[in-house]
Amino acid sequence: MTAPIQKQKAYLNKIESINLGSFYTPLFVVEIARKMLSDFLQKTKQNPKDFILLDSSCGYGSFLQSRDSVDFQKVIGADIDKEALNVARENLKETATLLLHKNALQEASRWHFGITESSKLIIIGNPPYNDKTSIVQRHLKDKSCSVDSALKARDIGISFLRSYAMLGAHYICVLHPLSYLIKESNFKALKSFASNYRLLDSLVISSQIFCPKSSGYFPILIALYAKNQAGMDYHFIQNYTFKTLEKRQFCLKDYDFIAKYVDKYPKKSIKDSLISSQKVAMFYTLRDINALKRSRTFLEKPNANTIYVSQEKYSLYCYIDVFKQMLAHIPYYFGNCDVFIDYEKFKPLESYFVESSQNKIPSPVIKQYFKELLGEHYED
Repeated sequence: MTAPIQKQKAYLNKIESINLGSFYTPLFVVEIARKMLSDFLQKTKQNPKDFILLDSSCGYGSFLQSRDSVDFQKVIGADIDKEALNVARENLKETATLLLHKNALQEASRWHFGITESSKLIIIGNPPYNDKTSIVQRHLKDKSCSVDSALKARDIGISFLRSYAMLGAHYICVLHPLSYLIKESNFKALKSFASNYRLLDSLVISSQIFCPKSSGYFPILIALYAKNQAGMDYHFIQNYTFKTLEKRQFCLKDYDFIAKYVDKYPKKSIKDSLISSQKVAMFYTLRDINALKRSRTFLEKPNANTIYVSQEKYSLYCYIDVFKQMLAHIPYYFGNCDVFIDYEKFKPLESYFVESSQNKIPSPVIKQYFKELLGEHYED
């Protein structure tokens, strides 16, 4: 979904905005995506006129406005939102763009958009996304959008990626949360997409660009995918080097994560229930770094999200508590990662982490540890 050059989407109230995943893309982000696509086509000596360009959640049509002198065989925009399409028609009135009032997730097929099976297809855009399982503002989310059973997912953005695979696009240049790739559970939900497409190029940007007044930012990926029989597995993602708008880069394989050493969720088996009588502390369920910003760490009273901490693991949970104290120094693009740790450097510093957790004051030794852990990514 995209922003008009002048007009703002004032008619959407908060509930409607969430249900439509309404992040309307700033022009400079659109230009990054368009350039990423056009540079690739030029590099591989492919003629854009051989392709149909489709944005199946086009909003105001910004991704379909040709500012880069790239002409396609045909340009199609579709959206479930009639009001957005009215603005798109105004923005694109001097072009031959075909605009359709369609739910891209219902009866998903090329026929649905008037595209033949023999046509070469490129999909572009910023599809909506929202995690319907999220506790945060769950009351503002519903299931009003009809979705084909094969496309259904807890996050509508994953449904859109599945729909692109169903359409058999040759190339896909879209925005989506970085968490779709780097969180293994999300990546598994993309099986039908990931088994048929490979990431060629990308750039990580912050959601702050879209919602500067938000209580928390998360990383968004501008991604270019190509249809590929080999697809990509999670090992590919772990070894992929992600570039950021700030001209930094990172690779998941370069880091070790706390999940290897502690329980992130409560144990529910009878065997593990014995731990409750041996606990030295209680800790709140762990998710990613952004969730750690919002959640508690050590607990006074048990609840459904309680992890019982043994003496053996106590220092590691203190590490997580101290990690939370250092979040101001961790950049947004790590927000959907698990908590980092350098276990070999942590072991000699266990007592420092326990002390810093208890008195809530990171020592100079602790601060130095995090500077070394994060390297160029450490933010002052």
